[in-house]
Amino acid sequence: MNKMKYKILVFALLVLAITGCKNKAERAAEYNDSIIVYQKNIISALENIDSTFRDTNSNADGVERAYLKLQSQVKLSIVALDSIGSFQKDPSLQLGARDLFRQYDEVVDNEYKKLVEIKLLPASSVSMGVSDTNNAVQLRIHHLTKIAQEKFLVVQSEFGKKYHLELE
Repeated sequence: MNKMKYKILVFALLVLAITGCKNKAERAAEYNDSIIVYQKNIISALENIDSTFRDTNSNADGVERAYLKLQSQVKLSIVALDSIGSFQKDPSLQLGARDLFRQYDEVVDNEYKKLVEIKLLPASSVSMGVSDTNNAVQLRIHHLTKIAQEKFLVVQSEFGKKYHLELE
């Protein structure tokens, strides 16, 4: 009889351990997803301003509105990220996302600001030098955001491995 109780107890503990792992993995996935929502919101605001830059009919108000929306989205995402805290005392993903979002913030405050200034120039003021500056700023944006994104993907992948997640 004692042997039977022992087997039941071991089985119950095994079930609890498996369930606990699954729940932790599910919570880790939800935590990751909550961060990705903020990242997607930033990407959407970046796409919006890029679309505004490409639109030959966009006016100064539209450009400034898109820029302010981008700025506020990045800052809102940083604050939201800080408010969700770390995952079960593991700050790795939060810190990685914070680095990514701060890089976005820096790019918005510097490079995108330059692009806005260029876009708002009267057509008669756009010279070959201004056009070259515009292209250089765009390349810098691409380079800086690509590096930041790659660093975040490494952190996110390590987080996924730690909590047995298959990240897409």
